[in-house]
Amino acid sequence: MRTLTIIVAVLALSLGMFASPVLAGGWAVTTFDNLPDQFVFGHEYSLGYTIRQHGVTPINVDKTEILAVATTGRTLSFPGKSDGAVGHYVATVYFPAGGTYSWQVTQGPFAPQDLATITVLGTAGTSTADKDKAAADKAATDKGLPADKAAAADKAAAADKAAAADKAAAAEKAAVAGKANTPASAPNQSSDPLRTALPFAAAAAAALFLWRLVTMFRAARRTRATA
Repeated sequence: MRTLTIIVAVLALSLGMFASPVLAGGWAVTTFDNLPDQFVFGHEYSLGYTIRQHGVTPINVDKTEILAVATTGRTLSFPGKSDGAVGHYVATVYFPAGGTYSWQVTQGPFAPQDLATITVLGTAGTSTADKDKAAADKAATDKGLPADKAAAADKAAAADKAAAADKAAAAEKAAVAGKANTPASAPNQSSDPLRTALPFAAAAAAALFLWRLVTMFRAARRTRATA
């Protein structure tokens, strides 16, 4: 009886091994139709993939899904639905937040296939880390804004002061140039004694000449009268 029990147990174990492809050495490979160049959170992606037993023969499985595990430990599950050809499935993938995810594809009775980690962008072209860095940079910029504003105001005031000085210098230079080009006014004759006395001297000389002439004329008449 003991021998019979052992034989039944061995037989049941053997049948179980052959019933499970994994335990019997069965394995499968999943290949994707295509993958996006990048994943962005908040977007849905329809990923098509095919499960091939031993990497060659497409095979339908009872259940398959894509699992994505975030660095926080949150696990996302995206069931695969049979689509078209044998062994071909489509899963709609959606990431609610940016970050780094490790993911894998379950392949029914076969062992899951691990995939490389992926980085989901926080916004178009910006990962979560980049977004955090941008926020930190913005905060630092905002913090330094008053000092920058004061420096800009001082710089503007210095520029205005220099411009005013240049303008004053230019105006002074123009005034000097205009004064140099203005012809000198004629000297005031009334302030020159010689020029003032000259007409009177000429008049006196003329009067003296006339008086001399009259005297000579009278003398000549007297001489003729006496003769």
